[in-house]
Amino acid sequence: MQRIFTIIFSVLLLLTSISTLISQEIIVQKVVSIQAPVLADFEKKEDISKWIIGETSENSDKEKTGIKEFEGGPWSLAVPAEKKKWCLGAKTAFKTKGYNFMEVLPPVYSPQMYPDIQPLFAIPIPNPENERFIPIPGKCKSIDVWVAGRNYRYNLEIWIKDFNGFIYPLDMGKLNFPGWRNLSRDLPSYIPQEQKYLPAEKPLKFIKYVLRSDPDEKADRFYLYIDHMKVITDVYIQRYDGYDLKDNW
Repeated sequence: MQRIFTIIFSVLLLLTSISTLISQEIIVQKVVSIQAPVLADFEKKEDISKWIIGETSENSDKEKTGIKEFEGGPWSLAVPAEKKKWCLGAKTAFKTKGYNFMEVLPPVYSPQMYPDIQPLFAIPIPNPENERFIPIPGKCKSIDVWVAGRNYRYNLEIWIKDFNGFIYPLDMGKLNFPGWRNLSRDLPSYIPQEQKYLPAEKPLKFIKYVLRSDPDEKADRFYLYIDHMKVITDVYIQRYDGYDLKDNW
């Protein structure tokens, strides 16, 4: 009887060891590389000048609408002082109250404008149509931006486009607060960032900010300041035999 119990114990111990090895193998294969690349730090005046005002409500005052670089940035931003010297300022005005809106668009994308994030892409990001966007490397988990809201009752949206061309407005929250504040939003899991075909990685694109007023907010002026937009993203790229083959011929 003792021998039977010894055999059963040995078998259970063996099964436990195998299960542990399998679990460890799964953990090893699930590799991630979380980074926080900056998409726009607004530290080059010449780059800020390439941002533009997009569509606005029909009753907007064009003479009071525009973009300008401004000296300054959030004190709480944990970067060296020389990295928060400038920020982007945007303004507009409307002739009447209502559901007014304004868009702020990034420059036409070119890799030269974003040298720090280029090594994070599996393949170069093309732009044959000269579109305005900033590519987001890796599988994006969240996005955040510093905003000086000036206490206006406006709402900020960040618009993201996937590789199928579908657009997702991300609600970043109200701007009715004084001074600088960091606004953050997790990306919904239903936004696709990869496909089954190789290369599997399909980066998202930031395409614009959209500002929307409360219907009873004052219409004669609106000011906004933006700085240091970054993402939290998994930039791990799976390497395999044949990874170096490029399907761009």
